[in-house]
Amino acid sequence: MHMEISVGNLLAVANLFVILSLSASSEIFTYYGRIAEIEKHCSSYLSLASKLSPDANRGSRIKRELSFTYGDWEQEDGNATLMPFSRRNSFEDSLTLKLVSFKVVDVSSVPHFENTVSLGGIMSIGISDEGSYFPSHKYFSFTKRPGLSVLKIAFEGVYLQSNENGNEHLMCLLGNTTLPVPIPEPFNYDYNGHLLDYTLLQDDQILLVLRYPPTFNLTSRVMRGEMRSLNQEGSLAYFDNVHISSQLNHHFSYQFSSELKSRSCDLYPYQQELTTYGAKSFDSSFSFCRFLRQVIERPFDILQNYNDRHVAGKLGPFQLGKEFSSNWTHQNFRLLFQNLICEEETSNNIVQTTRVSAVLRAFPASFPIFAWQGRTGLSGLTLSAEGTWDSLTRKLCMTGCVNSVLDSEECNYQISLHFPNVFSIKQRSVLLGSIYSIKNETNTSFLPLLFDSLRGPSDLKSLGLYNNPYYNYSKVELAAANKKKSPPSKLFTFIKKFLKYPTLVDGLDLHAQLNFLSNKLNFHGCAVHHQSMSNQKSRVDIQMEVLSLDTSYQHETTEPEEKNLINISLHLAFSEGYLVESEVLFPYFLEGVYDPLAGDMHLSGCRKVSPNDNSSFQPGLDCMVEVKVQYPSESTRWLMYPSVEMTITSQRSEEDALHFRTITLKTLRISYNEHEQDYALMKTFEGVLRLLISLAAVAIIWNQLRYMNSNDSCIPYISHGTLALLMFGYGAELIMSTEILFESNQHSIRNLPYELQTPRILLLLVSLLLTIKQYQKVSKAKNMANGYYFVPAMSVIMKTLALKMQDLFLMPQVIENMACSSQVRPLRKTYYFGLTLLRLVIHFYYYIRDPCPFNYDGGDALIYNQVGSILFYIYDIMIPIIMILFASVVYIQQSWNYLKPRNP
Repeated sequence: MHMEISVGNLLAVANLFVILSLSASSEIFTYYGRIAEIEKHCSSYLSLASKLSPDANRGSRIKRELSFTYGDWEQEDGNATLMPFSRRNSFEDSLTLKLVSFKVVDVSSVPHFENTVSLGGIMSIGISDEGSYFPSHKYFSFTKRPGLSVLKIAFEGVYLQSNENGNEHLMCLLGNTTLPVPIPEPFNYDYNGHLLDYTLLQDDQILLVLRYPPTFNLTSRVMRGEMRSLNQEGSLAYFDNVHISSQLNHHFSYQFSSELKSRSCDLYPYQQELTTYGAKSFDSSFSFCRFLRQVIERPFDILQNYNDRHVAGKLGPFQLGKEFSSNWTHQNFRLLFQNLICEEETSNNIVQTTRVSAVLRAFPASFPIFAWQGRTGLSGLTLSAEGTWDSLTRKLCMTGCVNSVLDSEECNYQISLHFPNVFSIKQRSVLLGSIYSIKNETNTSFLPLLFDSLRGPSDLKSLGLYNNPYYNYSKVELAAANKKKSPPSKLFTFIKKFLKYPTLVDGLDLHAQLNFLSNKLNFHGCAVHHQSMSNQKSRVDIQMEVLSLDTSYQHETTEPEEKNLINISLHLAFSEGYLVESEVLFPYFLEGVYDPLAGDMHLSGCRKVSPNDNSSFQPGLDCMVEVKVQYPSESTRWLMYPSVEMTITSQRSEEDALHFRTITLKTLRISYNEHEQDYALMKTFEGVLRLLISLAAVAIIWNQLRYMNSNDSCIPYISHGTLALLMFGYGAELIMSTEILFESNQHSIRNLPYELQTPRILLLLVSLLLTIKQYQKVSKAKNMANGYYFVPAMSVIMKTLALKMQDLFLMPQVIENMACSSQVRPLRKTYYFGLTLLRLVIHFYYYIRDPCPFNYDGGDALIYNQVGSILFYIYDIMIPIIMILFASVVYIQQSWNYLKPRNP
């Protein structure tokens, strides 16, 4: 079961971090007026103070080394809690974070006790649940909201080095704050007017003792502290003891252990399998450290060990605390490397060695990572590690210690990190690691805990692994065979000969050509399901990136078409819903062939599946997936809607638990990086097309007018409504200077072919005047007053109405023919069929054209335009059918009426 995380929950956790940071950094003025009290309560520690060596920088060093942030704290079980806290939700698996920060803000130059340094500091200690966001108030000593409580305490006291525990660093401090006590008073409200369930009570009887180890190494890095109340137990201000833990920060000098250097990874599990992946080599220790720092910037995924004898509540060597219920298993966690120290070791041998130290922290996968990256507490979910990487084995072997154990003999865990240099259909990680017990495995309750670092191709570029030449293709033959199973029709093959698709570019070296083609084949954007275009839930965010390309197609063939195929490997990931992070699907690892002549890919691959699924193949992978991708033609990208179509099919039977229904996707857009050229070309084409349509309309109307002049008997049977609708459209376009006859998909008028505007306007004016002439003749024949001068004015009212009503210009004529049965043909076939054909051309172009192909604003505007156009889906389909039907009805009506026997 995963936790329920919302945006408000994330903000609450972030707010706790902000409050702790601001509070711990707030400057306070220390009076040093409690010398007598400090001497009384810290006497047992003062007597152990050793002589301090002269140090001119002791004040600044104390501030740097003894301050800490985001440590952990726990309170002893009892009845007196430190602060009230109300949970925001009651989810079983929701977590409560208890964080504490402390900063030394002042160091006195006057020693008040022998062998000590007087100082002052401020502590912020808080509890966070998944609560709602609220602004922080750093001027209040206590802040409480549902899901969040933060208390600030000002301290003053002494720093000393104790004769015990190897001269450990120690601070003994007395605190002062307004402590919240659970006794509400009438009319007790906070600054927002909310009734409080507690009362703030001034309390200066707080003792804090912090102990820091004298050396910083694998088994000596834990800072521990205790805060207790000096008040009498049972009093209002009394609280049960609070235990604090953190670790030494980077200002301390780390000391590597000489004893651990000789340990090897002889028990490295599955080493034989990893040899097929090779091992990445590095030029120097500096290169290795830089690579390692980049890799650990992101958390690692914990993999399911299918040989693991799973024990509930166990996560390898990590110990789940009481805040985790039995529903938490390894699938709920990820692994984070913190406090990395990577140093080259001086050696005269040709083998280069690098010493590495780090803290491994397991954290809930569904919890925000920022809540764990900066944490310094060392709980059961942390493991201290130290080891060596050498250029001979090319792997990093580290010894791990549970941080509650300070005896090096109890550091019985081995951490092995392997950096593969070969990618394949099943191997896409830049790091493969395991944590296992050095003891006999029969005496342990877990087998090796496996983890990896899966990266997309774009991330590999920064790691120096982009277009890695060491990719092991294994699915090319299968993909080529799948391509043969579904050959295109001969007509489609013939048409594709005249189309151009993304391919290698001549004039560049092969590496540059492959990079250029990879960039064209990559896409990241939105897509929708074909089956449910009108369903908003069908929106999918999809990302497909090329991992490697290889022109050495390995399939022996005599067919010339197949010799152009290119080996390709891809990384595909998509998520359903709109900005819903919880619906992210597992990635697909694809491999196959790309045909640059047809613009399609045939791929086979694996998809990562949930650890709950029982895959009979590679652990965590379902490798019976087939994918087909069709790219749009570059030749028509300025004309047709440029989208990528993708079909993902499971090759498993429907009874198989890993079977899934076929997924068919179509992207909302894809660009080939020639926006401006495509835009200008489209505008020119549309301008010419408008001009041709306007010219054809003039010829058709003129032909009808000549027909009317030579056949006076047909004029009374021509519908006023038909002519009015046509005048309505022409007049609106002229008056509003808009594109009603042929509406553009761009709001901007840049790059418009102005040289085509003048003749188009003239043709529109001619069409309007000829239609007015027709209207006059009809009005005169029917002895009706001319009302056409009202039509252009109506266009100001509804531009869209003018556009849509022009499609139905024959509807009044159909009604007229039904009402008046005449033995004449009022309209020529070239008139009503011709104007209908022009409107159908416009609709066809609307259908194939991208509704917003070159949207420079990006973002949701594109999605809105595409999804919004779905609302008119029925109209776009039905109107052309109705137009054809009206033209056919007019033809039938005029034919039947004309063939009727004439009255004697």
